[in-house]
Amino acid sequence: MNKKILVAAPQHESKNYCFDEWAERINNLTYSNYDVFLADNSPNKDNLKLIKNKGFKCKKISRNKKGLIHTINDSHNACREYFLKNDYDYMMHIETDVIPPFDVIERLLSHNRLICSGTYDIFYGKKRKLMVQLSEEYDRFISAYRTVHFAEHNELDFFNGNVNQVYHAGIGCALIKKDVFENIKFRVEQGTDYHSDTWFANDCFLYDIPIFVDTTVQCKHLNFTWLVNIDEIQKIANEK
Repeated sequence: MNKKILVAAPQHESKNYCFDEWAERINNLTYSNYDVFLADNSPNKDNLKLIKNKGFKCKKISRNKKGLIHTINDSHNACREYFLKNDYDYMMHIETDVIPPFDVIERLLSHNRLICSGTYDIFYGKKRKLMVQLSEEYDRFISAYRTVHFAEHNELDFFNGNVNQVYHAGIGCALIKKDVFENIKFRVEQGTDYHSDTWFANDCFLYDIPIFVDTTVQCKHLNFTWLVNIDEIQKIANEK
């Protein structure tokens, strides 16, 4: 059966510097049965025209008065709601500055996992590292996490060509089965700086939903421009 896939992500005009490249790649994915939906949280509606001109479905997301990460979380949930409403089998969540392989959907789908991700780097310059958190030691007695193990110091062993189970791989290139979204909603918590992907990994862990990474699926992350100006972007977003 040819599974019905929704490629989805939040979008903001601050990522328009690479939107043409992203759209070109997404429009040329080799999988045959997918739609594209973007939840745009730009300050005005002008960016919707740019998105629609690429042939993508989209929705305008208003600013959440609680702050930027809440607005982004609202965008993630708009993707989730569209996905569930239209009865897709899997969401291929691809952030709009992450450039995946053309055959990313087929490759991740072939593993038949609830969640299977590709790999990409985060941060910029000397701080750049692989977005994979290998494990998390959770003490259920005190409801707290004790240690965090990232793959950055173990990349030679991690990239072994296998599909490895991890604690957290971000949601920049993640194929997520419908069953997951029937149980988990994107969320953030007031008073913390953790974004939706962090809480998503936490909730998957608590629901015993394993996350896997195909170490052969490697993506390009074009986050250098917006990341350099992230403080200014956050200031503007929170003021409007």
